[in-house]
Amino acid sequence: MKLSKLSKIFLMVTGVSGALLFTGCHDGGGGGDDGGGTKNKDEDSGIQWTSEPNGTLTIQNNVLKDMILFQGQTPSSANILGGVRASSARTFDISDDVDAFEVGGYIILRGISKDEYEKHKSNLSQAKIEYSAMATYGQGRKFRTEINPAYSGDYYFKVGNRGKIGMELRKDSPDGEKIGYLPATRSNYAIYSSTTDDMTIFPVYVFYSNITKTVTTIRATSFAESVSVAPRPVTDNSVQTVMLPNDEGLQWDQIIANIIYPVAFVTVTNTVTNQSSRFASASKVYFSQNGYDSINSGEALTFEIEARDEGQETNLNCTLYGGTTKVAVKTEEGETPVIKNGYDYAVTLKYLGTSGSDLPDAASYTAVIGEGVKRDIKNEITSL
Repeated sequence: MKLSKLSKIFLMVTGVSGALLFTGCHDGGGGGDDGGGTKNKDEDSGIQWTSEPNGTLTIQNNVLKDMILFQGQTPSSANILGGVRASSARTFDISDDVDAFEVGGYIILRGISKDEYEKHKSNLSQAKIEYSAMATYGQGRKFRTEINPAYSGDYYFKVGNRGKIGMELRKDSPDGEKIGYLPATRSNYAIYSSTTDDMTIFPVYVFYSNITKTVTTIRATSFAESVSVAPRPVTDNSVQTVMLPNDEGLQWDQIIANIIYPVAFVTVTNTVTNQSSRFASASKVYFSQNGYDSINSGEALTFEIEARDEGQETNLNCTLYGGTTKVAVKTEEGETPVIKNGYDYAVTLKYLGTSGSDLPDAASYTAVIGEGVKRDIKNEITSL
């Protein structure tokens, strides 16, 4: 494949920092009852199931079976995070499972069913991994992810990663549904499915930047062509591995030379007491890069805004009180901001304390935006 100029690169930033390090194991919450009439700790397995409200990692289990979560590439008894019950959610406190939690970083998550765990307890490397993802962490920074029943079934396909950067796999488009996480330089990695339906897979590369101190992902269909697969029964040993990216001769130096930014990165801090806020434009509500559509009081989240390299006047707003109060985002001079691709921006939502009535009044709030510096993606990628 001939490398063309990459005019469509998507860059996602979660706003966390630090090194990628794993230490120890985590045993979840204490004893007692989880509120559903079941014990929090299985007497036979030692797995903890209690949600930890002060944790930063929330996993929604949408499958009809209990799942056990591990951190790292290969499940083992030493890296168990704990369990999450069927069709329920659990919040994990991983602050004692990673190094430099206050600074931040990311972890690889693996999930197997409780039945599979019991079957292969003596050698968990043989267990069927039905869930795989990358999650970010950091003091005060929350991350939410889901276990999708469509990718926890009796069919599978195998994929391999030729490169030195791990990748999320997306279905049907670079912005599509996440179906798994493929580690760097991994071959014959199984991804499961509930059907044999053909699917097109796009890679989204995930890396940690020592320059911006962020976990970042990039996608570009012009250098990482999609692959098509049709899952087969897990009893079929003849399934061949498909490799990503498609072009074996494409090197990262070539990619670096052609990468450009199609988005700006806007970090919004909500300082309003007891009110969450949504960040939006006239036509859409934005989701932050760690999956949230609202910013809690005292929280800061990063969003992607599509703009132009030369700049684009963009009407943005922060909404409060269930969307009834809309606060326009303005510069310090009170003007509509001009947003440029590749730049960092910071928005602070404040209450001025000047409301003259009990009704929420947009004039009582400000959302001021400031422009930072442009990112240098070449340095970010070469810092790996």
